[in-house]
Amino acid sequence: MMRYYPIYLDLKGREALVVGGGAIAEGKALQLVEAGARVTVVSPELTEALRAAVERGEIRRRNGFFVEEDLNGVALVISATDDRKVNEAVANAAAERGLLCNVVDQPDLCNFITPALVTRGELQISVSTGGGSPTLTQRVKREIAALIGEEYGELLEIAAEMRAEAKDRVADFERRKNALRAFVESEAIELIRAGRREEARRMARQFLQDVEREKE
Repeated sequence: MMRYYPIYLDLKGREALVVGGGAIAEGKALQLVEAGARVTVVSPELTEALRAAVERGEIRRRNGFFVEEDLNGVALVISATDDRKVNEAVANAAAERGLLCNVVDQPDLCNFITPALVTRGELQISVSTGGGSPTLTQRVKREIAALIGEEYGELLEIAAEMRAEAKDRVADFERRKNALRAFVESEAIELIRAGRREEARRMARQFLQDVEREKE
């Protein structure tokens, strides 16, 4: 039985709080910024990268220690301090408000955990051991990263363009799905690996033309 339910959250424009200003907090905060969240960091100290992000206006910062009021209006909170008492205070206050809360490296205080990610463009592959073995998570991540190259991100970009166009040009769902499957299972990935991206795009267009010619 799964301990955690895997999910991807849309945090665009939503408030997120990161408690802590060290290297781990830095990584979490910058990931949240990349996901489009409105991020506030609470800490008396910041890494240089976090300080720079504050100066650029990418992150808001409250200089001080965590207080419960920091959770006002927040959708998600991450506590990334090395002080268990602080982490417990954050987790308890978040639980009282029914908020999503992650405490780094302390799964007993979390109601969600974040996976390791392999990112290729818009393609994301997540790896988790449910908090049981972060070192195994990293090994699996490395092996997937070695297997799945940047060409998959490029294939996704073309496939997404093809899918959007297919919705306008092909009314029948099954025919549309079959054309999209045929493209991603074709030699298009090999063309991209060989640097022949435009040929892969032409192949996608050809699959659409072929399915359009089929009798309704």
